[in-house]
Amino acid sequence: MGREKLRRGRLKGPLGSPERPASALGFRLVLAVFGCLVLAAGTVVSVVAQAPLWLVVLLGAGFAASCVNVYWVARRLRYERPGC
Repeated sequence: MGREKLRRGRLKGPLGSPERPASALGFRLVLAVFGCLVLAAGTVVSVVAQAPLWLVVLLGAGFAASCVNVYWVARRLRYERPGC
């Protein structure tokens, strides 16, 4: 039979090879950091401008969640590219 069998399990090739293509985690980290900075600026502006308390709490919670997202993406990127 001339057809190749599909490989199961982990891919073994180096990152960026046809067997193991590079993921978009680097770009996702850039977007996560940008979102974190935007939410931090929004929280500061809402505190300075004496915005309603619900808006300050909402932006603060979004900032905390985006910081967790930055940490999570950075950990995944470090796991994927151990040499970096």
